[in-house]
Amino acid sequence: MNKRSKVAVIVTMVAIVVGVGAFYLVSPLFISTQSFASSFQGIVNETGLLAHDYDTQVQKWQRGELSNQTMASVTDTYLPKYQELINKTNALQTPAGYENVTSLYAKSIESELKSNIQFSDYLLTGNKTESEASMQSLSDAFKYEMESFKAFKSATNATNN
Repeated sequence: MNKRSKVAVIVTMVAIVVGVGAFYLVSPLFISTQSFASSFQGIVNETGLLAHDYDTQVQKWQRGELSNQTMASVTDTYLPKYQELINKTNALQTPAGYENVTSLYAKSIESELKSNIQFSDYLLTGNKTESEASMQSLSDAFKYEMESFKAFKSATNATNN
């Protein structure tokens, strides 16, 4: 084997070692980010399903199928479910750069929970201020959710660059 061939073999071996080493350094970050993304998506899906289910109950109330008292009771059964989603969001193993994603999403769910409590208070008291506050909290929930999704996209772009 001539000197040039030996150098080529050594360079190839070094490239393989560096490549494998880089893979093992980057792989946990990639796996961690992928796992987080999957877990986060699961919570987003659960939240959407819960909100849709609750909205179905609100529609029944709007059609007069549920009294104010019954709707307030129904709302009370949803509150722990929203709290569970907040807890799941806060318990996510969040990779570096994605912390804002989970904090904003938790704020979104917290605002939705607050909206439901205010709506229940409106149902029981007839106080229109509670109804307006409920709508504002729901609007805040949507705003935080959109900010969370933007933060996710930004963090993903930063990680991929």
